[in-house]
Amino acid sequence: MARINQQLFSRIQTVTGLGSRRVYELIEAKVRSAHLPRNLAAIAVAAEHSVNISKFASEEDLSSIRQSAVSAAPAPVILQSSTTPSRGASRRVARVKRPASVQPRRGTTVFVVHGRNLAARDAVFAFLRSLGLRPLEWTQALKLTGKGSPYVGEVLDTAFHEAAAIIVLLTPDDEARLKTAFVTSRDPQHERQLTGQARPNVLFEAGMAFGKNPNSTILVQLGDTRPFSDVGGRHVLYLSNNPASRQEFATKLANAGCNVDTSGADWLSAGDFQPRHPTTASTRTPRKRNAG
Repeated sequence: MARINQQLFSRIQTVTGLGSRRVYELIEAKVRSAHLPRNLAAIAVAAEHSVNISKFASEEDLSSIRQSAVSAAPAPVILQSSTTPSRGASRRVARVKRPASVQPRRGTTVFVVHGRNLAARDAVFAFLRSLGLRPLEWTQALKLTGKGSPYVGEVLDTAFHEAAAIIVLLTPDDEARLKTAFVTSRDPQHERQLTGQARPNVLFEAGMAFGKNPNSTILVQLGDTRPFSDVGGRHVLYLSNNPASRQEFATKLANAGCNVDTSGADWLSAGDFQPRHPTTASTRTPRKRNAG
């Protein structure tokens, strides 16, 4: 069994700011989702986090990673199968059992929780539409409440109920650190200096989504953000333009309850998932409510 290059492993830790256990979890998740050996899964994870992999991967390695990304299409979910009854026999219907973790409903509506980075939001919307899915905009969710002045929580409840899947898009829109008075010797570097953090409304709505729809909520991240302990152990998809990252996103959407269409090829390039410096991010007025 090929071993993970430890220098590459250290580079991933440095770029992501994650501990060794979490990096191993990312690699193992990639092994399962892309059906790659661990050494190639580590290269794929590094590429998704913008680590220069030129010195760690051969052309043969890169070809294997690309092939696994394109060939591993999400498996269809069989709802039921019926048998044709024989003459005089009663009609029998055989139902296929679903795993307990899979939502029974299927659909194309997706609700995206996001912050101020509208370029990232637009990229996710473009990707979803390339898969035949319908992103639910805030004004559409507002209309579905049937009220003139609904509470924000009512709009969210309506959106969560309507959507087959909920995407929580984590982008480093804010900056935060621990106050000096509360820093201990055991705290990591991101607690000591200002680092990127998702907007408070995004973190709050992530909790709401997991509370109401735990099996159909997907955490995705674009750019480096501060970790938050309440989602420790949950898999977070780190978005990039790498085909493996896009394939993993499509697979998660299918698992969450979406009718994903990967028959075309636009989804391999639709939406730009290249992290940008805050100064180059979109400065348009947020389309979402003014609390975002």
